[in-house]
Amino acid sequence: MALGLVSMGLLAFLLSKIDGIPLAAWNYSIVPQSLIVVLTTTGKTALLVPIASCISQLKWQYFAEKPRRLNGFQLFDDASRGPWGSVLLIWHLAFRAHVLVAPGLASITVLLLGIDPSAQQIIKTPVKESPLNNVSVALGKADFYFSKGFLENFDGGSGTWQPNSDLLALQSHIINGATGATGSVFQPYFDCPEPAARCTWGAFTSLGVCAESNDISRDAVANCIGDGSSSLNCTYSVPGRDDLPSDDNGDMMVMQWNTEPLGGESPPTMLFQSLFQVGNSEDSGFGHIGSLISVKARGDGYPTYKQNATGSQVLDPPPTEIYLAKFRWCAKTYHNATASQKRLIPGPVISQDLNLTQRIDIGSAGNLIGPTYNTYTSNATGTMFNITNMVSLGLPNYLSSLLTTTVYHNIYRPDIGPDKALLAIGFTLMNSNLSHVVSGIAETLTNQIRSNKPGDNYNATTAAGQAFFTEPYIEVQWIYSTLPFSVVLLSAILLVSTVIITRQQPLLKHSSIALLVNRLQGWDDEELDVDGMQTLENLDRLAKRMEARLEEDNNGRRRLVRGSCD
Repeated sequence: MALGLVSMGLLAFLLSKIDGIPLAAWNYSIVPQSLIVVLTTTGKTALLVPIASCISQLKWQYFAEKPRRLNGFQLFDDASRGPWGSVLLIWHLAFRAHVLVAPGLASITVLLLGIDPSAQQIIKTPVKESPLNNVSVALGKADFYFSKGFLENFDGGSGTWQPNSDLLALQSHIINGATGATGSVFQPYFDCPEPAARCTWGAFTSLGVCAESNDISRDAVANCIGDGSSSLNCTYSVPGRDDLPSDDNGDMMVMQWNTEPLGGESPPTMLFQSLFQVGNSEDSGFGHIGSLISVKARGDGYPTYKQNATGSQVLDPPPTEIYLAKFRWCAKTYHNATASQKRLIPGPVISQDLNLTQRIDIGSAGNLIGPTYNTYTSNATGTMFNITNMVSLGLPNYLSSLLTTTVYHNIYRPDIGPDKALLAIGFTLMNSNLSHVVSGIAETLTNQIRSNKPGDNYNATTAAGQAFFTEPYIEVQWIYSTLPFSVVLLSAILLVSTVIITRQQPLLKHSSIALLVNRLQGWDDEELDVDGMQTLENLDRLAKRMEARLEEDNNGRRRLVRGSCD
């Protein structure tokens, strides 16, 4: 019994020490699970002998109290030998309050069967994240956009472009972002190195490009003039534009609608037209880059004839879809960005508008980097961001040349085809969701600004983050340890109870000699005969009819004296 208590004490100490530690911190040759099994098996084995002895000892007390059926000897002996006998003893004695100790010990014998399965469940090793503090984690950001592609020529004076191959790389990424192909949007620089499984970053703010797009089909106003036969010119204007220079009439789009009679003598009718208009940052002080307005004909783009109020047939323009998108410099605050070694999840992003507050010219005393640059200030926080003047001028002009396009109906006009265009992006714009195109361009430009190699910003910096790696931990499931601890504690209590109950009895336990010496008294030889052979079944039936009590005579001899259970 003492060995069982010691084993459970060691088990409790072990579990308290290993709970919550990484599995890698266990530096012994034997794994924790095996050590737990050794301790629980030792404790279980140490309980078997005292439990069996206590059950055997209690049978003498059982018969000393009052007359009992003799088959009770067999019940106690079977219970001391294993779980099945214990179950039978519990069944016969469980509801007799004055003999609860023996069924309790028998119950422990049955419960011992569950110790091994419980021991297998006491600990588990789930995979958890742990901080990885010996690696550097970085994610691109920018406070100053010094463009590598739109690079100013220092020697040629302000406003002249320095030829370079980086511009083509930037332009290619913008086109990929506009087409919206899966995985085509350029990703900002980030480094989540091995062995990190996940990297995180707190909130940080970076210079970027924001864009918004809206369907303005209901707001646009169409003013159409026809030639009276097959052609119709419609001017679509958008009221309330504040993002264009004051002298710019680019808020109007002219669409030419023609019936295109067979033979192709008339000009082809338009299916789609888009126009990128350079913004008015310097005029208004806001960070406008430019706007994209597009008109798309629904259906085949042919005007139709309808009857007017006087009964004449006049041309009516086809139904259209008109979109307006605006691009602007902005500050973007990223929250809870995460990454694996190959994939970045930017997390929620909050944008802030920027105002143009000053211009630092090339050669100025306060210009420490060389080229002319503009300073923009956040309306919300007052944080300042700088953008080289060459990219402020060159980027809007490039977007204008890229996104200003016209698509004609060419069913009857084989001479009108994509081979006539330098870059046939108009067909892509016409057949794409323009909100996706606009967001793809804005995201690409933002990520280019946040990156250097690859990327378009000489002055891109990084935000530091935290790396995590996954490793198995030891987790103790205490609920499964309650069985071995409870069994040992209950066994100790019942052992003490057995000693107290049987203190007046000699220590006979499972002695067979005692059964021979304490012979039966009060039966004739004929009453001890059984019908046929002395089989277990015949003897058991005989024992059930015989009732005896263990008594001492005047000479101290103990006998099983015939009595009655009534």
